[in-house]
Formats: sequence, structure tokens, C-alpha cells
Amino acid sequence: MNELSAQSSGNLPGPAAQAAIFKGDVEEMRAQVSQNFSPHGLKVIKAHSNGGRYRLLHRGNIVLHTLAYGAEIRVEVPVLPDFYNIHVPLTGGGRLTVGGQDVAAPLTIIGPRRRIDMNWSVDHDVMIIQIPEVLVDRVLEDQLGDAPKKDMHFEPQISGESPLGRALTAISLPATAGTTFPFAASSLAEHHFEQFLLHTMLGSQPHTYSADLDEPSDPSTSAALRRARHFCEEHAAEPITLRDIATAARVSVRTLQSGFREHLQTTPMAYLRNVRLARAHADLLHIAATGGQTTVTEVALRWGFTHLSRFASFYRQTYGHAPSVTRRGR
Repeated sequence: MNELSAQSSGNLPGPAAQAAIFKGDVEEMRAQVSQNFSPHGLKVIKAHSNGGRYRLLHRGNIVLHTLAYGAEIRVEVPVLPDFYNIHVPLTGGGRLTVGGQDVAAPLTIIGPRRRIDMNWSVDHDVMIIQIPEVLVDRVLEDQLGDAPKKDMHFEPQISGESPLGRALTAISLPATAGTTFPFAASSLAEHHFEQFLLHTMLGSQPHTYSADLDEPSDPSTSAALRRARHFCEEHAAEPITLRDIATAARVSVRTLQSGFREHLQTTPMAYLRNVRLARAHADLLHIAATGGQTTVTEVALRWGFTHLSRFASFYRQTYGHAPSVTRRGR
């Protein structure tokens, strides 16, 4: 039993559309793979007499390879760099563990900053699709209407019956047959393929932002409303104006007001007031629970309510009693 360690910078190949084949034993495969993938540890369990084979199928913004080590192996990746790996077994099989959890499906997607433990059978040959994180984030930002604010992770298991699973099966056919990919015909075809794959991933494979993308809304206003709402929530303690909200939403004041009225049945400033009211309510609950000495007036002023009688009126309409009742813990 041999135990090897491979190190790589994890850099992706440069743009080009081409196929290349490399054959060799496990040692030679280790050296070849280390040039194209992330840092990893490799343990050989059982060698195969036919040796290994690496093929670069397509090299562009999205890179496609096939890999057969010519051995039963265990691969450990401490932290995947800034790209996603989609695994599509062509022959043989494997078992993957992501973050300590087993992944049962043969089709898998693993993203940046995830720890991976893989076992592949002696006869394995797997197509690996490498997708830079920046491409996924770019499409996600377009769909959200704002930059992602937390790490993006996909559910690792891909159902073969899902739109993404069916797309991957279709993509793998030329790899199995050894024929040229249709999208390699031109840069325009390649661009359409990349966009199709990215949108299929984000549209059908469960991920961190699936619920956000599923929110029903008018495509013409959803991005602006999302930006406006995020701005109100993040700057509720500041003296922001209607124009500030419109500027953050990247639309005119009239368009902003129309969007809030049509889709949220409120106005931008009423929405901001409700955000502030919820923050004041949370503060009063905390004061009651901890025995703090902060007064209702101080809480109201902290969240921009300078007219105390109106604050009390809004509060009573929303929570059914005066703010002082919440303050006393009743």
C-alpha cells in the first residue's frame, strides 16, 4: 500500500477549447492531477494493471476533465479552493463525504471551503466539471439584485431526475463516446453553454439562497425592492431619507414608491418605520428580560422616533399595548 501527498496551487487552466489525454501510473497521475486540482492527500488502496488516464476535455471559463487513477484510491481535500467541482461518474463508482457527512448520490457538487473525503473504485472514470466561484456569484448577484452576503453552498447530492441531473447526463455523453462537445464549436456556443449550466445549477439545485430566489415578484422590480429592503434593514438606526432608499435601490423615487405600493402594499418610509418599530420592540423586550434601566423615550429616540406620542400610537397599533407595558415585562 502506497501513501502519496499531492500539492497544487489550485489554479484553473487558461481559456481554450481542446482535449488532451495523459496516461501513466499512479505516481505520474498524481503529478498530473496536482497541476489541475486543489491540494489533496492521496492513498492508494489497490492498483489496476491498466494504469491511469487523465483527459482535459474542454478548457474555458468552465473546465471539463475526466480522471481515472487506475487504482482504488482515497482522496482527502482539506479545503476546496475558490471553485465548484461537479462529479459525474462515467464508469465504476465512489463514495464521498462532505464536511463529515456521507453523500449517497453518484452525481455531486462540492463548493469552496468544503472538506472532502472521496473513495473511488479500482475501475473508476469520472468527469469533473470545474466552475469558478466568481461565475456562480455573478449570476447569483444578478438574480438577487445585490451581492451575496453569506457563503454560498449547494446541497451536495444531485438527483439524476432533476433538471441539473439530466443536463449533466447529457453533457457526459460526448465524454463517454470520445466525441467533441457541441459547445466547443464557437465562443458564442460556449457562452450559451456556460450560462445554461450556471442558471440550471442555481434554479434547480437546492442552495443557501434558494428561498430568496423563489420569492414571487415582478422581474422588473424585484431587484430594486430587494435592495431597498436590505438598505432599510441595515441602516434603520441612521437618519435616512426616501431619496437615500431610492439611490440604494438604483431607481427613481417614483419607481420605488410604485414598486412598494404595488408589491408590498405599503410605502418605503412606512416599511422603514416598521423595521425601526420592530427593533424598538426587541430592545424593550431585552430591557424587560434583563432589568435594564433604559427608558422608553431613549429607545424611541435611538430608532428615530422623535415624536413620542406617534411612536406610542404606532406601537399600540402593532403590538396591542403601550411600549411601557413591554418595558415593564407585562
